Amino acid sequence: VLQLLRESCIASVRQTSKTMAAQSNNLKVRIIGAEGLKHMNHFTGDHPYVSCGIKRASGVVETKAETKPVTEGDVLNPVWDETLELESWQPGEALEFVLYDKGLLGAKTEGKALLPSEFFHPNGFEGMLAIIGLPDAKLNVEVQLVGSEGLTTDAAPEAGGSGGVPQRVAVSILQAHGLKHLNNFTGDQPYVVCEVKNIDPAAETTRVETQPVAEGDTLNPFWGETHTLERFSEGESLEFTVYDKG
Repeated sequence: VLQLLRESCIASVRQTSKTMAAQSNNLKVRIIGAEGLKHMNHFTGDHPYVSCGIKRASGVVETKAETKPVTEGDVLNPVWDETLELESWQPGEALEFVLYDKGLLGAKTEGKALLPSEFFHPNGFEGMLAIIGLPDAKLNVEVQLVGSEGLTTDAAPEAGGSGGVPQRVAVSILQAHGLKHLNNFTGDQPYVVCEVKNIDPAAETTRVETQPVAEGDTLNPFWGETHTLERFSEGESLEFTVYDKG
């Protein structure tokens, strides 16, 4: 049973080259600060810190590094100003940031943020990221590539080429906000389908879909997945549909 949800879904789209460099590179990730965190540890006080990892194509997050906890000052609007270095990053791999609050018995997760590859490759990134799980919170980061001479950029169109030549398109489906509760029996399990709306009605349908979110805040779900559409022609549009799997 599939039920359609009509609320906001955040995604990014870019054309990709047909071949990407296999050479891995290092990243310098500067964690500057955060705004709007929640008070979580009533006994010990809040000690927020950030973990940053590389999200591989398989969805596994590897090569993690983390800041030191902030224990003094305004811990709900903390400043770290630490630079982390991540090794073995390849184009197309996203960065996942997780905010924790350290306590006596471990750490509680406050929220997470995702930065897709196309936002910082090849020219770096500096700015604020929305924190999933904390609607009014933001994380301020900078990302730079180290040894970027081995990276490839997006392929430029060939001179005189036809606009109808199919291209590959990378689609990063990040998150959604304000979905509705539909499945009272099984619980909500939202997922997203992205489909190319072909100009030629006889053309083969090209579509990709995320994994359903079955845990956590399923009304404000976080997917953080990047997929590739193999056949996309200039002039065609993309349609994103959010379903609830029952």
